[in-house]
Order: sequence, then structure tokens, then C-alpha cells
Amino acid sequence: MAKRSVKRKRTKKSTTRKITSRKRATRKPTKAAKRKTAARAAATRKRKPAPPKSTLATAAAMVRGVAATAVAAVTTRLPWAKIENDPIALLEADHRRFEKLLEDGEKSTERAAKGRAELLAALASELTVHEAIEEKVLYPALEPHAEAREVVLESFEEHHVADTIIRELKAVATDDEKWGAKFKVLKENIAHHIKEEEQNMFPKARGVLPREELLALGARMRALKAELER
Repeated sequence: MAKRSVKRKRTKKSTTRKITSRKRATRKPTKAAKRKTAARAAATRKRKPAPPKSTLATAAAMVRGVAATAVAAVTTRLPWAKIENDPIALLEADHRRFEKLLEDGEKSTERAAKGRAELLAALASELTVHEAIEEKVLYPALEPHAEAREVVLESFEEHHVADTIIRELKAVATDDEKWGAKFKVLKENIAHHIKEEEQNMFPKARGVLPREELLALGARMRALKAELER
């Protein structure tokens, strides 16, 4: 009998614990617990991943990048493409162009008859415009200054020599071996002229002409170049 009483007491105690646990589990959450739950839910909503960019938007960005690269490449390649009125920079851009044409012409052979003719025509045309710009704008501005007068007079003569060689070259068949020899003489003449201007004339121009006057000369050069190239 004693054993049965102990078992009944134990059963009552365990039953009481279970009922108490169920009561605790069914209790309504406190205000603090509700606030924590709401905060966690809001944080979860904020962390939603951004929608991926559409294929169209990605393609548009790529096109813009390619276009910008192409514009930069063209601007670097074309003489006088930059918006500037420094006459020295403008003339030096022409010089780089002439050096490339002269190098290509010297490397050509008798078999490239058509290519030689086209190259000589381009060189003659661009050189005519360049000489006119120097002779009508820069040289007259420098000639009154004693420091620059001698180099200006020499430059006039060097232009004349280059023009004479070009006229003679046009009379020689492009597949004739004499064409290559005469073209080499032309290249040496123009190379010497470029060196004289860039190492002698241009530094003197910057020394004797105020910046405002130089920029005004550059603007006149641009206008004359545009007129001659029409």
C-alpha cells in the first residue's frame, strides 16, 4: 500500500508539471517580445536583394563604353582634332602627319605604283595647306623680330625646295627606280625643315610673341585651314 501511495504522488507531481508547462507555452507574448519580432521582420524586408539589371541596360552601358573609346582613339589619330588654338601645337600635329607619310613612301616599292601615287597626292595636298598657313599667318608675325627673321627667310626657301621636288616627283613614273631616290631627297628636305622649326623657330616664337597673340594666330590658322580644305 505504501508503494502505491508513492507512485500516485509521483504521478500527480508529473501531471502538475505538464499542465504548468502547457500554461507557460500558451501565455501571450509580452510587448517587448512583440517589438523584437517586428524589428526582425522589418530588417528582413530591408535586406531583400536588389533586382538584377536588365539585359538591355547592360548592353547600353557596354555600347556607351565602346563609343567613348572609339571617340578617344579618333581624337588622338586626327591632326588638329583637339579644341585648342596654340599655333605651335597645331603645326607640330601636321609635322607628325608628314613624318608618317614620308616614312610610308620611303618603305614603298616599285610594285606599289598605285599606292605611291595616292600617298604623294595626299602629301602634296596637305603640305600645300600647311605651307600656306605658315607663310600667311606665322611667318609674317615673326619676321619683324630680329631673333626670328633669319630662320623665317630660310623656311620660305625650304618650302620652295619641297614644292619643286614634289612637282618633279609627279613627272616620274611611280614604278621607276628614280621615284624612290627622289622621294628620299624630299623626305630629307622636309625632315630638316621640321627640325629647324621645332628646335629653332618655335621656341623663338614663344619667346617673342605674347600668349594672347599666339592664341590669336592659332585661331586664324584654324580658320584658314578650314577655308583651304573646302
